[in-house]
Amino acid sequence: MHTDYPSWSLPLVSEEKKKKIKIYAEWLSSEGIKKGLISNKSDSYIWEEFIIHSLGFSRIITKQKQNKSICDLGTGAGIPGVPIAITNPEKEVFLVDRSKKRIHELERLKSILKIENFVPTLSSAEDFVSENVKKIDIFVSRCFMPAEKIKKQIFIDKERRKRKILLVSSNKEEKGNTFHVKQEKILLNNGETRNIDVLTLN
Repeated sequence: MHTDYPSWSLPLVSEEKKKKIKIYAEWLSSEGIKKGLISNKSDSYIWEEFIIHSLGFSRIITKQKQNKSICDLGTGAGIPGVPIAITNPEKEVFLVDRSKKRIHELERLKSILKIENFVPTLSSAEDFVSENVKKIDIFVSRCFMPAEKIKKQIFIDKERRKRKILLVSSNKEEKGNTFHVKQEKILLNNGETRNIDVLTLN
């Protein structure tokens, strides 16, 4: 398994955290593919696009002042939530997905990694946000989520969503008055960059 780290990510990972991240990457490469949690990808793709990209989310999270609780909406195989949890052991990370199969496998992964701060949660993003938005500081999603979907279907209550932070992978800037947007660029080992939008809900 390819395990190089770009220089910007090194402050996030101790040797113990690197061991857990390697276990997770190998789990994705084996069980993740075998159980259909991710499509068949090369080890280098898994490392760059799933692990390093996820560490980009973690780097942004460390810059936020109030971020004791984090929610990964539509987590799938735990991307980016699991690397976020590994690198932020003092924070509670909810891994939300509507698939019973994915949540079951994430519960098994939790035992393998021996970490207690991520919580696999069976729910739709809409229902989880509706019931828990007040207790979550930062929401993340690696899947692209159009602004209109976030506004109309997920963060419906305007008063409760105020000042919430949302981190979303994106290839373009969101426009309009629903968000204040700042785009962070994440440099991968291969020299390519990935964008993560930091959105503050109005």
